[in-house]
This record gives sequence, structure tokens and C-alpha cells, in this order.
Amino acid sequence: MKRPYPILLAFTVLLALHACSRSYEIYSTKYRVSFSCDISLPPFNSLNTLGHFLAVRPTAAKDGYKVRLPNGKEQQFPYTEIQNRIFEFGLAGILIGRPYFGEGELYAYDLACPQCDKSSARLTANTDGIATCAKCGNVYDLNNSGVALNSDSRPLYRYRTRLNGNTLIIQN
Repeated sequence: MKRPYPILLAFTVLLALHACSRSYEIYSTKYRVSFSCDISLPPFNSLNTLGHFLAVRPTAAKDGYKVRLPNGKEQQFPYTEIQNRIFEFGLAGILIGRPYFGEGELYAYDLACPQCDKSSARLTANTDGIATCAKCGNVYDLNNSGVALNSDSRPLYRYRTRLNGNTLIIQN
């Protein structure tokens, strides 16, 4: 009589390997996001340059939004009536840019660190496309799908983007 041990052993090993691997959905739906901008106008025209990322988040008074350039300068924009009703910024805001390795596609990530998963744990992006969390110290590569560079944290929450002429639309 043949013993089923080799088949059972192989099945167990394959199941264990699959259970240990981490996989994440490419696009997140955990937090609502709905934002649009004209990428032919400043400061959003800098998104046409590879490796440039902008941080966009609502103002403290919730009457508009702020855009932070990689050099740290900020610009504030008031909402239109329509924007006031439809704009949502995920957990902490949105990081938007064109990665060096993204074939020219625009990427949008949540501005919150996924390890901390709090709106107060905002990332700071530098001119090299590296985002750092001030709370936990995790470092993420914006040019490489938002992967964590110094920990085994999940990648940044990424949102769907599409271009309609010069209008960038980010939503989930």
C-alpha cells in the first residue's frame, strides 16, 4: 500500500509558503479619496516632471486645501462650491507624483504612514522621492510603489489616478 505522505508533505509546504507571503491590493479603498486638479497650472504643473511629488491636504479650517512642494514651500487654495462638497483626502492627505520608474504614470498615495495608520502620522517627502514618518521613523520610496525601505511595513496606501486631458482625477 502506497503512503500519501509525499503528497501531503508537498501540499503542506505549498500552503505554508503561501500563508507566509505578504500581498497587498495595488489600490486602497480603506479611506475615501476624491480630488482633481489641472496639471497644466502651477503648482500642479510640476507633476509633469519625473520624480516630483506634491503633498495635498485640507486646511485646518476645512475651507480649502494646501499644496506642499518637495522644497517645503506651501500654497493654499480656497474651495469652490463644488470642491467643498466632493473633495476627500483619504486619511491624512494625498502625495501625488510621477515616479522615475512608473513609465510616466501619475501615482497618488495617502499622506499617512500605513504603519501608524493615524491622520496625525503624516509623511514628509523630500526632493529625492523619499517619504519619512516623524512618528515611527519608517521610510518609504515614492519612486518604487511606496515600499518601506527600513522595515517590513506594508507599502503606502495607493489610490487610482486617471488623466482626462490636463485634469488629473484621483478617486477610489
